Amino acid sequence: MAVSIYRGVQLQSANDSTEVWQARIKKHVITGSLAAVKKSIDWWCDTASLIDPKEFESLQPRKDDTVSAGAQENFNGYTIKNDTGEANAWYCFFNGRLIKGSKVAIQKHIEAYLIAKKRAEGK
Repeated sequence: MAVSIYRGVQLQSANDSTEVWQARIKKHVITGSLAAVKKSIDWWCDTASLIDPKEFESLQPRKDDTVSAGAQENFNGYTIKNDTGEANAWYCFFNGRLIKGSKVAIQKHIEAYLIAKKRAEGK
């Protein structure tokens, strides 16, 4: 069983496999691929809301998602870019960090952060 720490959360491989990982956030155990579990932890650290890793795994690119290389979009004041033209190769500098993935996943991350920020400010 492999053990690692990511953003202060302990990760463990499940059932002696390096394909399935799990982590405990408060009283919840999340399970999925390493990348999806890390995205869930990032989401928790940034927004204080828990998203199951399966939600991130379901955002796999579709074959009909074609993007021209060098595409960019402004979303709520943040510039989301794609230099390669691949559907899952979008990125954004968000609060001093580089986030990467599908455009929809990045947009959801930004929206959730903005909603959490408004709640924290009491608006």
